[in-house]
Amino acid sequence: MQDIVIFGTGQIADVAKVYIDVFGPGRVVGFTLDEDHMTTYNHCGLPVVAWEHLEARFPPDKVKLLGPLSYQRLNDFRRERHIEGRARGYSFASFIHPSVQNLAESIGDNAFILENCILQPFVRIGDGCMLWTACHIGHHTTIDDYCFLSSQVGVASGVHIGAGCLIGGQVGIDNALSVGASSYIQSRAMIRRNLPAQSVVRHAFDSPETYSSARLKKMKFL
Repeated sequence: MQDIVIFGTGQIADVAKVYIDVFGPGRVVGFTLDEDHMTTYNHCGLPVVAWEHLEARFPPDKVKLLGPLSYQRLNDFRRERHIEGRARGYSFASFIHPSVQNLAESIGDNAFILENCILQPFVRIGDGCMLWTACHIGHHTTIDDYCFLSSQVGVASGVHIGAGCLIGGQVGIDNALSVGASSYIQSRAMIRRNLPAQSVVRHAFDSPETYSSARLKKMKFL
């Protein structure tokens, strides 16, 4: 049984702990957080250790990391900490719910995939991706690193989703389309044409807005 340290102490981290407690693949032994964001040294009855000093309490040969489980700064924060963690010698756990119908060709590490997702044959999912409940990923689709798909996203076959995309709940993406890196698609949009990198789609059925998604990285909720 592997010991896991979760990056973060927010609601998604709490959810992840419950899933791991119930379904494995290991046990959560602590949490970590950037030192300047720490307000407590205990969370859910487990220690919270500053990210900058994690090796002192949880060395790389004793634990695996999971996270950050956050889409902060359009997933840049998760990417940065994942890369830094690897450089410091840590390996990363993944959580894939046992109800997932997983016929994917490959899934990178540091994945978090919740119940009732369908991953059809020849799907490729990069590192650090998060898929919330009941997503459908059609065959021959590629999802690049550090994407976050909310619940009930439907992706048709042969789609390419670039790195760092944030896709809201109940979004649909039509066959053989490309969604450029670092794009943000708000809930319930239907995508019927290719989107360039850093597109923003809000309350519209295939009309990306003209401003860059880089603006969104300054917003607290993203």
